Amino acid sequence: MLIKNGNVHDGCGKVAKADLRVVAGHIAEIGKDLTASEGEEVLDAAGLEVLPGFVHAVTQWGVNGNWTEIRPSSNDNDERSEPITPELDAFYAFNGRACTAQQLGAFGITVVGVAPSDNNLFGGQIAAFSVEGVNPYKMCLRRGIGMKASVTNALKMSYGARQMAPMSRMWIFGQLEEQLRKASEYAGKKAKEAAEKEKAEAAGRKKNAKKKAEDAPAPETPYDAKLEAIGKVLTGELPLFITCDSLIAAERVRDITSTYPAVKLVLINGYGLTGEEDWIIEKKIPIVVKPADYTVDREAMTLDLQAIAKLWKAGVPIIVNGNGNVREDLLWTGSELMRVLGDSEEVLKMATSVPAKVLGIDDLTGSVQEGRRADLVLWQGDPMKTWDAHIVRTFCGGETIYREGDEMKCM
Repeated sequence: MLIKNGNVHDGCGKVAKADLRVVAGHIAEIGKDLTASEGEEVLDAAGLEVLPGFVHAVTQWGVNGNWTEIRPSSNDNDERSEPITPELDAFYAFNGRACTAQQLGAFGITVVGVAPSDNNLFGGQIAAFSVEGVNPYKMCLRRGIGMKASVTNALKMSYGARQMAPMSRMWIFGQLEEQLRKASEYAGKKAKEAAEKEKAEAAGRKKNAKKKAEDAPAPETPYDAKLEAIGKVLTGELPLFITCDSLIAAERVRDITSTYPAVKLVLINGYGLTGEEDWIIEKKIPIVVKPADYTVDREAMTLDLQAIAKLWKAGVPIIVNGNGNVREDLLWTGSELMRVLGDSEEVLKMATSVPAKVLGIDDLTGSVQEGRRADLVLWQGDPMKTWDAHIVRTFCGGETIYREGDEMKCM
């Protein structure tokens, strides 16, 4: 397919009139006055804005069964049997049909970062998916892209109501510190045992190759799936996406994790931030800006977009996000930041290239560049500038998933 004459926004701050050639679901060529090959579909995008699809970084789309299945609305990302479940993987919660049924492409969203809920201290690992399809294995762009954690009142509401821990902030932050300490000690023991085994095997090879297995000491530390998973947070292999409902909660997380310099924090919500947080600015800690989950949310009322804009100008990665239940939310959050920043290309970055980079999938999607997936949305008007903008056509991996006028089956 060849998309011609569009006003192309690359999601990284640049805008130019250009043609795009799409081959095998990817952007193969960007240029001016490109000539169509024989049999190639040509789409004239004159007068249209060509944007990368939005990346909804932290969501719950697709984790509930749709209403025609045996287990509808199953909340499969919400394991509330115990509050520490870092070994779990949101990939196994994802239902391709449930995600597709939401028709997210009609709202400009082409990629979602599916995460465990906020109801556990360590909820499990995040996975990224395209929004259209049936088979999770085919829709999954990347697994194990982050560890989801939470230090919010959601834990107390979930477990305290059953007279189970956590019932207090003491437990939440005490256990955050304790689990990181245990994982660090566990990793140290496993590393020491591995080194001793290697040393013994080397000595055995010199002495008698047949006896090397006998000379190697048996490991004493039993395998622990929870500590193995948290250990990946300590090494930075898994960024820690942690939901905080206040500035003081974020500061406690900062203090507890500061013992482990390799930890990569991603703060979810941004509630209570002032824009003066030097520790966030210095380390360029990403902020996922999320609106309230319900109508009267006192914590969400402390979200100061002027402060968020100040952090962005200081170089902090900012991600605009929805609450995971309303398809328009991501765009609403972007429009509110647009009121503050007044620069549509900067806000577009927050919905495309920045979340893709933070999720570790920027080599696949999130921008209009050669070699990236053809996750593209053709808009009549710029959605970051006007509510009169509307989608003409949405492509996910080069396939049309929405055309203007398509019936909305999920209201």
